[in-house]
Amino acid sequence: MTTRRMQSPLSGAEKRELWGEFADHEEELLDEVQARWGDSAAYEESARRVSQYGRKEWELINAANAQIEIRIAELMDARCSPASEEAMAVAEAQRAHIDRWFYPMDHAFQVLKSALYVDDPRFRAGIEENTRPGAAEWLRDAIVANAARHGQPAMDQETKEG
Repeated sequence: MTTRRMQSPLSGAEKRELWGEFADHEEELLDEVQARWGDSAAYEESARRVSQYGRKEWELINAANAQIEIRIAELMDARCSPASEEAMAVAEAQRAHIDRWFYPMDHAFQVLKSALYVDDPRFRAGIEENTRPGAAEWLRDAIVANAARHGQPAMDQETKEG
């Protein structure tokens, strides 16, 4: 693999404390990320931002993500439709979180990325670990509804189902 452009200034101990299990697989996962998206503007921007994040930033990132996960679980427990205003608000919060901390995330890009939440077991596990089984599909559907609300055409069923 070529020289990795995405690097964090955190120590190994800080990574384990702040990132949990991800830290144990950091090299392997970052190699995959660079191989898949290393030529993209989103990757370059994420690499630039991540290289500047210390403990304080990662604590803020983790806390904001935890609030999104809590809200997803609450809405799912309340049997809230992914097309509801509340669910679309969570989808928008998730989009804004990625946009704020990692790379520009418009609604169309969020819809494309949401397919990974359902199709990639690692993404699914990351979402469902702190929410509920089925949260990957629920969030994807909320993202699609939110994108449609913002003028992004909905995916067709074939694309949606992978």
